[in-house]
Order: sequence, then C-alpha cells, then structure tokens
Amino acid sequence: MNTVNAATGFSPFQLRLGRSPRVVPPIVTPPVGVAEMKAVDLIRLHEVLLFEAQDNLLAAKIDQSYYANQKRGEEFVYSVGDKVLLSTRNRRKELKVGDPSRATKFLPRWVGPYSVVKTNPSSSTYTLDLPGDSNVFPVFHGSLLKPYHANDDNQVPTRAHLRPPPLKFEDGTEEYFIDRIMDEHQTRRHSRYLVRWKGYGPEDDLWIPEHELEGTDALARWKERSGS
Repeated sequence: MNTVNAATGFSPFQLRLGRSPRVVPPIVTPPVGVAEMKAVDLIRLHEVLLFEAQDNLLAAKIDQSYYANQKRGEEFVYSVGDKVLLSTRNRRKELKVGDPSRATKFLPRWVGPYSVVKTNPSSSTYTLDLPGDSNVFPVFHGSLLKPYHANDDNQVPTRAHLRPPPLKFEDGTEEYFIDRIMDEHQTRRHSRYLVRWKGYGPEDDLWIPEHELEGTDALARWKERSGS
C-alpha cells in the first residue's frame, strides 16, 4: 500500500487517502493535519493527485507502446488472395497428437500455404482459408504469418537437381513418393492430410483428401500413431 507505483508516481495509500502513511510518529506535530482539513480541500487534493496519476499512467503507456513498436519493427501487410505460411507456435500440442513421442524441435515451424480471404489492417489480423478445418478459428495476427514464396528453379538452378523425379507410368501419369504426413484436418464428412513428399521441403507440402491416400503406408502409420 505504501510502495510508489512506477507508472502513476504515487502509492495506492496516497491516492486513496490523500497522504502517505506515517511509519514513525513525528517529533514535531505538524501545524495542520489531514483531520483538520476541510472536506472541500480534501476532495480537491484527491482530484489533483488522481489527475496527476492519470497523466503519469498515460505517459507510461506511450513509452511502453513506443519501445514495443521499436522492438516489433515494421509488419508486413497482406492483401486478399495472398499466400501465407502460418506459424505453429500456438499449435504445438495439436500437431503432436499424431505422434506424442515426437520431439517439439522436429515439428514444422510453419504450415501452409493458406490464402488470405479477409484483412483487418487496423488490428493487423487476417482471415485465412483453412481447408477442411472447422475446429480452428481462422483469424490470426500478422505476427503469426509470413509471406509464402513458391520455389523458383530459375532463380536457384541447383534446387531442381536436388529434387527426385516423379515415377512415370505408361499412361503418362506421374506419381511422387510420400515421405510422411505432417498434419490432419477433419470435418464431419471428410479428412485431409498435409503430405510431405520425399526429397521436397515444407514449401511443397500439399493437403490431400483421405480417399487419395488409402492404402499408403504413410496414412497407416499416421492412423496408428494417432489411434484413429
């Protein structure tokens, strides 16, 4: 009660009673005490202290916002239709459902890409199109997003040589090898799985319907780990 608040500049005791508590009895009795003050003067004193405390509190908030913005830096502004990656910072437990023994450091740091379907620049929030996911609220702060850049083999020619070619069939169709399933989205009727392809990074992950993965070892392993 007697500790001075750094933001207001006063102790709670002083703001409530208009004076600081006496810890040790004074040697000399003051000529005029709070008890002898008129009620009007005491009210005015309270008002002065409260106004000053409000000014100090406002100044503290301004300083806090300034330093927070300095640390945060300039945020990227997205538009409707942009492709973004979503941070998994707040989804660690959810992503470990498929494999509880999986170390957190091996979980994907970003998932996607997702399309921006609505923007709210005043609050720096964005609504994403989360396919087949009705359990996750689709509005996220810009700090949890980053721009998605599709692989450009022309800019990085060696990247194309690092990727294994697809398996080609006589009818001309191509098939890529599945490395593992990274995530799952369920609705009442359908399930989709985020597939990581062998020899490819997270930027090439794709959401694949369950019926297209039936009979694959990756789907069997995922269901075995998740108990579904």
